[in-house]
Amino acid sequence: MNFASYFAVSADPYYYAALAVDFILLFAMLVLVRQIFGRTAGGVDTAAELAEKDNHAFGISLAGATIALAVVFSGVGAGDIATSLVVEGVFILGYGVLGIAMLMCTRWIFDNIAFPKVDLKQMISQGNIAAGLLDGGNMIATATVIFGVFSWSSGDWLMDVGLVIAMFLITQLLLVLVSRYRVTLFAKRNDGRVFGDAIKEGNSALAIRFAGFQIGAALAISTAGKLVIFQDGSQVIYSVLAWVVVAVALLIGVIVLTALLEKVVLYGVPVEREVDRETNYGVAAVEAASYIGLGLLLVSLLG
Repeated sequence: MNFASYFAVSADPYYYAALAVDFILLFAMLVLVRQIFGRTAGGVDTAAELAEKDNHAFGISLAGATIALAVVFSGVGAGDIATSLVVEGVFILGYGVLGIAMLMCTRWIFDNIAFPKVDLKQMISQGNIAAGLLDGGNMIATATVIFGVFSWSSGDWLMDVGLVIAMFLITQLLLVLVSRYRVTLFAKRNDGRVFGDAIKEGNSALAIRFAGFQIGAALAISTAGKLVIFQDGSQVIYSVLAWVVVAVALLIGVIVLTALLEKVVLYGVPVEREVDRETNYGVAAVEAASYIGLGLLLVSLLG
């Protein structure tokens, strides 16, 4: 009796050799996240920040980076296996490094474009937990979108690299718009109060809600690839334009649905007072969970 016929797995030894190469390379890069993160944070000693200074904000930010890298690497490893183990290793290593570079870029964009008047890196070094939550949530949101892009593209390697970089820039624009929307909404709800000032004051509840909304929006954006068929060659531009249109439509849908969800899930709760002014972590956590839950629901239904 051939028991292998009862299992939906490959019997090809090369398949498992390629998986081993993928896992070893990606695992090695994930293990190095502390060193990578420390260097990009200004050459800080991660062990000292975590154990000697007990910098909880730094730890939260590092945790976000670790999750984000794992998500990106999941997208990197989701593609087809190359015909040579050497080529497979080069592809995985190259795309892994590209994913790391993108996450480092998104920290710069978040710091200098989304919040130009707020120095998150400095606040994290000073132990501001709200800043750590914002930074970690932003990296997880970006990784979620990058995962969707890696899973969507399927052209030759050179075109894929250019496409992924272009899509990264587009998705960063969308995430910046999401950030600006939440900042504007905060000011509208609080008589013109500046969002950055609340973060400087350490309003971690506000940061939890913001991070939850951003991750939920990123989940929705990442499903655009499920609704648009990727076409390479001369049709790739049209595929990207279609992806952008669908992504923007999904983003608008999320904004509308989250406004409705907030009123239903937290009916009778004065959200503006509890989160924006009284730093109520419980209410913020419920909001964040609702936003992420909405994003996961869209991924399930549209994927």
